[in-house]
Amino acid sequence: MLCVSMLALHGFRALAQQSYRNDIFIYQLPNQVKYQGKAPKIGDFLACITQDEDETSEINGSLSVVWNHYLRNEPQEPCQQFILDEKNGYLRYTFDAKLCDDFEDLDAQTIVEMCYWNCADGKHKLIAENVISMMDGKYVIGQYSGTMFFLYDNATRKMWAVDDELIGAYVEPVIDEANCQTGKEMTVSGETVAVYNLPQQGKDINVVVYRGNKKTEARLVWDGMCFKQQ
Repeated sequence: MLCVSMLALHGFRALAQQSYRNDIFIYQLPNQVKYQGKAPKIGDFLACITQDEDETSEINGSLSVVWNHYLRNEPQEPCQQFILDEKNGYLRYTFDAKLCDDFEDLDAQTIVEMCYWNCADGKHKLIAENVISMMDGKYVIGQYSGTMFFLYDNATRKMWAVDDELIGAYVEPVIDEANCQTGKEMTVSGETVAVYNLPQQGKDINVVVYRGNKKTEARLVWDGMCFKQQ
């Protein structure tokens, strides 16, 4: 066990020393990313994340189901929509409870996005998994809401969960009263929710912070290795 731990630590340091600070890495996913061709695609990253037993959740379980339906060219359930844009490295899964026979009286939606960026060092790719929860047409902090970032190493074909704050991707869910806009109620019970919108085209992330009928926006600009907030 000690030898395994030492090897894991050595691999961690070797990866970190290539181009990123040691402290951005949280944990390593157990499986390698499997792919055909010269480089992995967005579906290959999805498969790796959903195969991680330590990351099993209702969200990843649903993603695994719709992904397998897609691979087998089978129709999705009426309450589930799945869009895969391999050209732009983007996918989107939507669960709409109103379209399910078992939940037709529940007005709830879950939206999951994934995309990735090629890193300027030529050694890594950054992957984002974003979960948005809605209830009665309004944003809400759900059990799995939020955005996770993973760093893929081209050499080892392994993925690491990374600290969003240390790669510049964290936006604090606080309304800037000086610059907020007002409109219709967008959050449940006056919660303050930071909603990330991953890019299907382009490289930057748009983040909108909502509280009741107030909102402020931030833009995370990709510089090739991390994000800069504007």
